[in-house]
Amino acid sequence: MRRVPWVALGTLVAWIGVGLGRFLGPLLVGLPDCTFKRLTGVACATCGLTRCALALGQGHWREALHWHPAATVLAMALPLISLWDLRRAWRAEPYPSPPDSRMLRWSVWALLLGIWALQVARGI
Repeated sequence: MRRVPWVALGTLVAWIGVGLGRFLGPLLVGLPDCTFKRLTGVACATCGLTRCALALGQGHWREALHWHPAATVLAMALPLISLWDLRRAWRAEPYPSPPDSRMLRWSVWALLLGIWALQVARGI
């Protein structure tokens, strides 16, 4: 039985969405602002993701890195992650279990809070 490469399929869908952003960018001007930022005056942890995706769709990597650094780094890593997932699915290997490391969990939370603090400090 073959395994479904969910990560690779998700990457494909994400890149199709980013590619569509190139054409739909002018239509997105009328989208509402971030509700959290409008209510509190502080950027939320995901502020800048839409502009980051639009910049990626246009091939403006430096601009995308400005709008959301974590999303841009993930976008750069997705081709390698997808290749790993396709190889895993081809060999019918299951997904590895997530590491049960308290330090890893705290590091991920620190990264997310750091990105949020950066977004707030820059006033995005």
